[in-house]
Amino acid sequence: MQEEQIDILNADGTPAGYSCGRTRVHAEGLWHRTVHIWAFNREGKILFQLRARVKENNPGLLDTSCAGHISAGDTSVNAAVRELREELGVRKSSRDLEYLFEATHESVLNGGSYLDNEYYDVYRTTLTDEEAASLVPQPGEVDDFVWMSRDEFFAKRKLHPEKFVDHPKDYQWLMENAK
Repeated sequence: MQEEQIDILNADGTPAGYSCGRTRVHAEGLWHRTVHIWAFNREGKILFQLRARVKENNPGLLDTSCAGHISAGDTSVNAAVRELREELGVRKSSRDLEYLFEATHESVLNGGSYLDNEYYDVYRTTLTDEEAASLVPQPGEVDDFVWMSRDEFFAKRKLHPEKFVDHPKDYQWLMENAK
């Protein structure tokens, strides 16, 4: 199977004019685009995914509802729809997603062997009761799902920050906007 190709950005977020494989992107710390999607249920609880224990980075940590790279030539919203389908088993259309904001993130993981420099778009969606009850974790990506109210999340994160992937800009939005 051919490795996913990703469009490369300059550090200022403008297109660099070429694409390359995911392995090279993270070995060299090339800037690229990703998406984060926060899913809520009808009661306003937030869905967190428990990253698979076999994941290369942040294994076994609680993370955004779903997230992923934007493949070369694709759009942000199409990538968000795809990630919802792949990681949660939820079929949504672009009309079901609310664009929230763009942010940047830089991290060095796995002793410096994985460099993650990304611009990411953040979306919000609400799951129907049926969707929330029938989530399907993607093998090798997601081990489980956890629902938390905003207050539960911040209380748990305060006690055990090491159990969560750190997304300060997302968490700031949740603090100010999630109900």
